[in-house]
Amino acid sequence: MKHRSNPSTRRAEIRAMRWLSLSHAFGVGLFVLLMGTFLWYLKTIEADQQKQTLYRDVASAQTALRRELRDDRDEIGLLAEDWSAGARGRAGATDKTIGDFLARQSSAVYVALVDAEGRILRAVHARGVGPLAFRLHGPRIAEPAGREAFEQLRRGRRAAFAAPFTTPVGDVMMELYAPAYDDDSGFRGAVVVGYSLNRILGSPLLQTIRDRYQLAIVDGGNNTLVSSSLFETEFAHLTYELPLDPPGHGLRLRALAYDLQPRLIDRSLVAAVVGLSLAILATLLMLWSHARRRLFAEYERDRLFTLSPDPLCVFEIDGTLVRANPAFESALGAGERRRRIDRWVHPDDREAVSGALARISQPGASSASFEARFRAHDATSEAVGAASAWRWLHWSLRRDPDAQRPLLYAVARDVTERRSTEQALAAETAFRRAMEDSMLTGMRAFDMHGRITYVNRAFCRMVGFTEQELIGSPPPYRYWPVGSAASNRENLDRVLRGDTPPSGFEVKVRRKDGSLFDARMYVSALIDSEGRQTGWMTSMTDVTEPKRIREQLAAAHERFTTVLDELDVAVSVVARPPEGSNDQAELLFANRMYRSLFGVDARRHEVLAAREAREPDAAGEVFDPLLGRWFEVRSRQIRWVDGSPVEMLVATDVTRRHEIEEQQREQDRKLQRTSRLVTMGEMASSLAHELNQPLTAIANYCMGLSARLRAKMAAGEVVPPAELLGLLGKTAAQAARAGEVIRRIRNFVKRSEPERRSCEVAPIVADAVGLAEIDARRYGTRITASVPAGLPPLLADPILIEQVLLNLLKNAIEAMRELPPGRSRTVALDVTAHHEQVEFRVTDHGMGLAEDAQQRLFEPFFTTKAEGMGIGLNICRSIVESHNGRLWAETSEGGGCSFRFTVPAVVEAAVVVDPA
Repeated sequence: MKHRSNPSTRRAEIRAMRWLSLSHAFGVGLFVLLMGTFLWYLKTIEADQQKQTLYRDVASAQTALRRELRDDRDEIGLLAEDWSAGARGRAGATDKTIGDFLARQSSAVYVALVDAEGRILRAVHARGVGPLAFRLHGPRIAEPAGREAFEQLRRGRRAAFAAPFTTPVGDVMMELYAPAYDDDSGFRGAVVVGYSLNRILGSPLLQTIRDRYQLAIVDGGNNTLVSSSLFETEFAHLTYELPLDPPGHGLRLRALAYDLQPRLIDRSLVAAVVGLSLAILATLLMLWSHARRRLFAEYERDRLFTLSPDPLCVFEIDGTLVRANPAFESALGAGERRRRIDRWVHPDDREAVSGALARISQPGASSASFEARFRAHDATSEAVGAASAWRWLHWSLRRDPDAQRPLLYAVARDVTERRSTEQALAAETAFRRAMEDSMLTGMRAFDMHGRITYVNRAFCRMVGFTEQELIGSPPPYRYWPVGSAASNRENLDRVLRGDTPPSGFEVKVRRKDGSLFDARMYVSALIDSEGRQTGWMTSMTDVTEPKRIREQLAAAHERFTTVLDELDVAVSVVARPPEGSNDQAELLFANRMYRSLFGVDARRHEVLAAREAREPDAAGEVFDPLLGRWFEVRSRQIRWVDGSPVEMLVATDVTRRHEIEEQQREQDRKLQRTSRLVTMGEMASSLAHELNQPLTAIANYCMGLSARLRAKMAAGEVVPPAELLGLLGKTAAQAARAGEVIRRIRNFVKRSEPERRSCEVAPIVADAVGLAEIDARRYGTRITASVPAGLPPLLADPILIEQVLLNLLKNAIEAMRELPPGRSRTVALDVTAHHEQVEFRVTDHGMGLAEDAQQRLFEPFFTTKAEGMGIGLNICRSIVESHNGRLWAETSEGGGCSFRFTVPAVVEAAVVVDPA
């Protein structure tokens, strides 16, 4: 009989099942509560540990960065001192120090040397960094932050960091300025180091912390300058920041913890999930059916489909969209059903997409992949033509061959950044290749054993060999000249040892056609990305023409120096220091004569130039008391070979000329005195006759007075005093007449030194006419003198001017000696004033002068008189010209001849008193 349960049993079973279910539910709920509490506790502990770890890691990163920047500041300070001493021969060491610093400091992208005016003298960029990527392509500091830091540096004399700035290519930079001072000239400039904040975040010092956190450097306005992630984290469950000083300027290092579960929680969750799964399987294995498990699996599948960050979709075999996940809709827009995939594809890439669909639709094909540009979800219709409106997606297609309905399951990955990087890398490679091919300098690289690994187009063009003929060839190379293998091998060994000078070395190179040319080689080590040397890089420049020009210039310079050294004049060139400077003048050039006279002392140049400027005579001559010599000095400003203004001085020794001139002056004085004596000798008979008349008259007066006194005394009479006074007065007048003649003769012939002084014209004319009238009366000639009143005084020696007048008057008297009776025998002396000069004119009415005689009139020893010596007029002309005057002769229209000469007059307003 079949057992059947009653209703009460059924209800009990139901209640038991309910209680069992409730107990299971209670157990599951209690387990979940306990596990949740346990996980919350673990998460709290782990969060606290993560926070402490974050604080410690950020503090450690801050310390490392500050220590590194401070070390750089000290090192650049030493580099600035080395550069400041570069003028004493250590410029090469400064360049090597810069290169070592840039190779060692990955965050530094360039080092620049700036003079005191802010001009960039030299800039060295880090390997792999082009000068156009930053702002150091102008002649001066361009950024306001840099100029402000430079001025603070000038005032504070301490190294300082400038505020960050953004370069034209979008990189954020900051600069370190280190002052360069010189004990002599003070502030010489600065050494500037440019740091890339992106490189600072990418420094190996921050590698560990960068793997765990998103790092960023923010400014005082809380603006993110650079970040270690390409995408900003919108929400961070943990963040911490610390100030960075140096560099200061409000910069802070910020770390944002990625929203990742700690490892302890991961392990706890795994253990909890395993335990929970076992409990669920043990508890609910009898409660849930296969459908429940299937629904759960479908749910997980849908969650995976929904939460996937990559676009997932299902297509029909012709590319019609069936289903798409949210990532697909986020990337490409709403997934419209029954829309073909090529509707989102760029027109240029539709052929590639159609080809991929055609390949997977072939029998036996199960997968395919392609890359194409798809229109971005946020692209507007106006921006469709822009590159940013399209995203590159890599699609992987899978076909289910067992499905009744052929469907394609596709997953896409955004590779826009990768493609952009590849395109940028390709463009950069092409650009570098174009630069290498356009260079005029030949570039060659070889490994550590001397095997050529690279040549550029310029190198091939220089030697005439192709790239295929050169690459891979070991020494001896094809372009080595025949017969020079030993010397070239020695040069190569020096290169491989790293024993080449920084200035390079010259070699002979043979072209493919056999011709030779001179080249200069510069060698540098070839370092890979890991810092290992893999070979040597050589740059070659054709210096055949520069070498020929240099040799010609050297030969020209040698010829020029030889010519200057053989000159009998002292030539020197001096660079004077700026006004207000305490520096000494620098002697840039001195020929052999200068060195023999003055040595190599620039001060003698300055002394001669100063005397030439202050106390020159009319000929520009100065006297050197140290040598006891006279020098004719000429100086002028010229441009030196470097364009700087310098002073050139040419000093000619004219001591011998001065001695000869002094002897000539002494001879002239003697000749002038002799001429006066000769003149008196020629007038001896006339003078005797002139003196005989007053002396005879005196004797007659005395004899007559004596006879009269004897007659009166014999007659016993007294001579009246009035009668005696009359006779005595006549006697005294004749004695005065004779004394005046003797005075004039004595003043005319007495020996005295020439003396130029202010003297009146009238006494000079009176004395000259008085002496000349002695001969004039002898020959029956009359002298008329016209001396107007108010003539200015002369600046002259009165005796010499009187000698000139007397000589001209005597010549005029003698010129009329042979005139026939009835002709006028008058000599006219006229004096006039013209333009601060006094002109004397002596005119006779003789026979005049022939044309040839007039041209040779003032030549020495030329005379028209039978008894003349021919030196009188020459002496007269010398006297007049020594007074800065002029003597000339003219033929009068009515016959006779006129001699005229001028003498400077004293102008009161223009008188300059000589302190000597």
